[in-house]
Amino acid sequence: MGVSFHLSLRTLLALMSYCFAHATFGQAAQISEEQLLAVLPQAERFSTKQGEPPVYIGYASSAEDAEIVGYAFETTDFEPQEIGYSAPIEVLVGIDLEGELAGIEILFYRESYKSIRGDFLNSERFPNQFAGKSVADGFRVGRDIDGVSRATISSWAVSRGIRNSAREVASAYLGEAAIFANASVEDQALSLLAPLSWEGLIDDGLVKPWPVSLEDGSQIELTVAFMGNEKLGEMLVGSEDYSRAEREASNRVSAGTLLLIGIAGNASSPFRQENLALQQNEWTYQVERRRFVYVGSAEEGKSRNKMRFAGAIVLPPEVDIAQPFTLFYNTGIEVDSIDQLEQVVYQVPPIALALAQGRQVPAEFLPDTKDEYADLPVETSLQALLNSAPWSETALLVLLLCVATTAFVLKNARLRWAALLFTFVYLGFVNGTFLSVSHLTNFIKQGPGLFLNDLPLLILVVFTLVTTVFWGRVFCSSLCPFGALQDILERIVPKRWRRTLPQWLHDRALWLKYVILAGLMVTAVSYSELTVFQYFEPFGTLFYQSQSVLLWAILSLFVLGSVFVPRFYCRYACPLGASLGVISVAAFWKIKRVPQCEVCKVCESACPTGAIRMQKIDFKECVRCDVCESKLINQAGVCKHSVESVMSRHKTWQPVTVK
Repeated sequence: MGVSFHLSLRTLLALMSYCFAHATFGQAAQISEEQLLAVLPQAERFSTKQGEPPVYIGYASSAEDAEIVGYAFETTDFEPQEIGYSAPIEVLVGIDLEGELAGIEILFYRESYKSIRGDFLNSERFPNQFAGKSVADGFRVGRDIDGVSRATISSWAVSRGIRNSAREVASAYLGEAAIFANASVEDQALSLLAPLSWEGLIDDGLVKPWPVSLEDGSQIELTVAFMGNEKLGEMLVGSEDYSRAEREASNRVSAGTLLLIGIAGNASSPFRQENLALQQNEWTYQVERRRFVYVGSAEEGKSRNKMRFAGAIVLPPEVDIAQPFTLFYNTGIEVDSIDQLEQVVYQVPPIALALAQGRQVPAEFLPDTKDEYADLPVETSLQALLNSAPWSETALLVLLLCVATTAFVLKNARLRWAALLFTFVYLGFVNGTFLSVSHLTNFIKQGPGLFLNDLPLLILVVFTLVTTVFWGRVFCSSLCPFGALQDILERIVPKRWRRTLPQWLHDRALWLKYVILAGLMVTAVSYSELTVFQYFEPFGTLFYQSQSVLLWAILSLFVLGSVFVPRFYCRYACPLGASLGVISVAAFWKIKRVPQCEVCKVCESACPTGAIRMQKIDFKECVRCDVCESKLINQAGVCKHSVESVMSRHKTWQPVTVK
């Protein structure tokens, strides 16, 4: 067994070296003529990459004087680059002389999900839907573009990267093509609105203050503004906040334009989205949670310093933006009719309306311009996290955490198995919200924003950190789907199959997972675009159903090891467990030991990770499975006898105080 394990270690180290080289050098090759023909099939010949911005010019024939039929370009040649989950995504795009996309080909991306799920962005359905789209389209995932399940960030990065680069190419090379008639209208409208101050926008009617008085005399100072056009939204709240709001709106509903709702004031009661309603003609609508998205904390654009934070109503399709409509806010004061609620009538002004509808703006609507007020810092808000939270998923996760916590506190084996099975099925196959070392490496690359837009993930991260600091690796016990799989294997595999590694080999092999963790941290810091965690963490291979034969082979080795050695992967290879193990060394409340443990090996034999050696526990390796604590509580070993009784049997034993 020792020799075979040495060979396994050597194989794993060799595999690490191969994976590192593969991840480092597996980059996109030079663009071939076949790829260019795939994205611009009407061309027969292409130039080398040239011009500013750089493009491949497509010609109708091989003749020197052949006419140009379109252009091909790589999205990563354009700034700013849209970042996916891990890095920019390189896409080859073809565009014809009418400003329509002829085709796209996704060339290369270092996405964590790709490593797990295979080349998911290059499935036929996703790239094929871009052909025929105009550069004037919105390219909004969930509305203009169908995204890839569980890969919204990546889908959005591809769509926005294609749209932005295609518009730049069209602007530079297509001249006065008909497709840019709307663009010139947009430029004209924006040239009228961009010089205006906040007060000028109020005079224009685009921005409308809406003070709402509460019963105690305090006020919620609301602001209403139409954002039914990308450039208009960016002008009001900045490109980052508008993009986030539009992205969230696209995820939630299939249609509707954004109506900005700014929030400020000294109200004793906070603003609540569910108190909003709107009415047009005889139609009344109470704003649903899914149609109210977080915009930002008013740090950019013309709204800066004009509100504390901002949300937006995604106007239902039933609203005619060319006609006035009334907004209502329920203050909680008892009234006889809706007309007695706090209300404001809003009419999208002519310039903004023309901008949204792509029409020419009459020159007589040019407003007076005023100087901008000085920019000042404002407060941030957690409204985004709450507004975008999937509450059904959050409730199920909280239920699971409650079951796992109750099982841990009560040392109830049945509850723990209920939590394990729930974890394995729901977090593993159904929902996919399980922690991975990829969250740690991407936290290093991207910062805490990775968690702050996903409430279930944030709750799981906080729960894991808090429980690890106080008690140790509770997460590994009940909330890890792959840990659950290993416990299930231990339960169903005959005991005669189990093997125990020599103690000296076990003690050395334990450190392998810390070496893997250190390697992943170094690559995350030094090679921000490098992704190799998937080779050492088989969670996604199983639960995301990877298309990689190599990853399935690695998974099979780990599962096979777990058949013979309980929690084999947790013991020797899990980098996430290693990171939690480092934290658990300083845990406040560790497992109690008694003097009888000095002469008893019951718990040592039962420990699934080999963390116990008589009275000593290697706490960084302990997964808080409750086995030894339950035996102590139930006095299943020598501890059922008194110290005096044990001393009479072990004449030379002198008990010492143990913790």
